[in-house]
Amino acid sequence: MFPDDVYRSHLSDTIAALETWAQSMADCAAIETELQPSFWKMTVAPLTAGPCPFELMLRADQRFNALIGGEVYEDKPVDAFSFFPMLARAVADGRVERISVKNALTGALEALETRVTLEDGWAWIGERRLIAWSQRKGDAAQVQSAHRFLPYRRK
Repeated sequence: MFPDDVYRSHLSDTIAALETWAQSMADCAAIETELQPSFWKMTVAPLTAGPCPFELMLRADQRFNALIGGEVYEDKPVDAFSFFPMLARAVADGRVERISVKNALTGALEALETRVTLEDGWAWIGERRLIAWSQRKGDAAQVQSAHRFLPYRRK
């Protein structure tokens, strides 16, 4: 965790960077921001079909929530402030995949994974398990399929 004054300072700089990014994307996404004492929130809805909508909430308690492509990730720790502008740019550039993991025998959906490839070569991965590993039947093979989102701006 960051000392409170350091966190507030970096949070303020990060919010300013995200708001500048939001202004640059106004021609291809409807973007709303909200500032409250306990959080700052940005909701991004692409103006065309195919790109990934997302929402980001930076909280005063050094945690964040994200909604990426319909999947919710809550109460995540803020580890690096540079992550948030990179996340916004990656989503806008179409570097988001939603991966479905199904049981090969039954076709049952076991997990959903959201993978956002950042510009520094790393990927942020959020995962939601629908069937706990302990509840899986035997060693059944899995089948993965990926849905790739489009960029906000088409070149």
